[in-house]
Amino acid sequence: MKKYTHFILAVFCALIFSNNTVSQILLADNFEYPDGEVLSNHGWIVHVGAGSNAPKAVAPGLVFPSHPGTGVGNTAQLNNDGEQLHRLFNSVTTGPVYTSFMVAVNSAGGGGYFLHYAPNPHSSDYRGAVFANDDAQSQLAFGLGFGNGGGEVYAGGYNFGETYLLILKYENIAGADNDLVSLYIYDASTPPPNTEPAVATLGPFPAGGVSEINPGAINLSQYHSSMDVFVDGIIISPTWLLAVPVELTSFTESVNGNSTILNWATASELNNSGFDILRKAHNGKWEKIAFVEGYGTTTEVHNYSYIDDNLTVGKYSYRLKQIDLNGSFEYSDVVNAEITKPLNFKLFQNHPNPFNPSTSINFQIQETGLVSLIVYDILGNKITTLLSEKKEPGYYTVNYDASNLSSGTYIYQLRMGSLVETKKLILIK
Repeated sequence: MKKYTHFILAVFCALIFSNNTVSQILLADNFEYPDGEVLSNHGWIVHVGAGSNAPKAVAPGLVFPSHPGTGVGNTAQLNNDGEQLHRLFNSVTTGPVYTSFMVAVNSAGGGGYFLHYAPNPHSSDYRGAVFANDDAQSQLAFGLGFGNGGGEVYAGGYNFGETYLLILKYENIAGADNDLVSLYIYDASTPPPNTEPAVATLGPFPAGGVSEINPGAINLSQYHSSMDVFVDGIIISPTWLLAVPVELTSFTESVNGNSTILNWATASELNNSGFDILRKAHNGKWEKIAFVEGYGTTTEVHNYSYIDDNLTVGKYSYRLKQIDLNGSFEYSDVVNAEITKPLNFKLFQNHPNPFNPSTSINFQIQETGLVSLIVYDILGNKITTLLSEKKEPGYYTVNYDASNLSSGTYIYQLRMGSLVETKKLILIK
């Protein structure tokens, strides 16, 4: 019987890649809320306005090639005057922090900012504000400013109604007034690379005398009533994180008798549906043997374990197929295990015992021979022969259904040549 255990080590890993540790998703939101639901019901905190016109999740979600949030959840619509809200994440006190998100702007009106960083605890010290506006050719322009509005710089020539992927970077640099903000802008024909480019679309811009912060909150703003903006697939990380939605930190195997024990761990997960467990045996073909459910989106460390039972003697290979909620997938490295021949002849206690009405009987043999497995009553009268055939060295399981017997104690005996072992089994109805 195949089985797995699935458990959490609730350890929050607030470590950054520059300190020689694994990267981490600090916050992710695909707005997987009902259509028309206000964001303030799902972890977003209103800090400007009464909340009566708080942004809502609306269907459908935005789509951008290769983005992990594509096809997952709805999107946040920002189009009402006077409401601003935020979500907190673990503060980044040194090095960079990146926020990637999909955005579609239907109209920009007189222009204004719609997303920016703030500290944790939250305050009005806004940094890295992302703007939308009309450019001189009546096309969409995205802008970037360091401080609380004003002084922004724009890049134009974009299309209203089209979905773009933006990456907002804040770099916390030691010293006074020298932090930097940058903005990277990508369209569907030129998705972002897996590593950070040397040149940003806008920036980097220095603080310029404006006090610096340790980013620990992301703000959404619909302060400008003439704007109609949709934001989706927010991912915040201390690394340039766009490629791997699940950070698999280990995948190992160990052998116990005729079982392979697989263990793996994730540092964080984004839109993780779960893991297909794939095995390749003697025939050389990969086959799915189980599915282990993932934790969706999480910034906690999670450990997983799966036991592949009742294997015959031979060599086996295993790998994981990690599947996103949108159906995309990625394979792990391969680990190998070998089930070796048993060293002796042995009959194991049936499980479960007592049982009703079925139980499993396991045994192992160290050499080729004629093997019989017979059930007797307590007086030694033969009840049934479960097995009588030639077997190769290995591990075996025989399932026994005793529906036709009454409650009581019975005996089962394993015999191969002169080797004999006997155990008791108890049937309770």
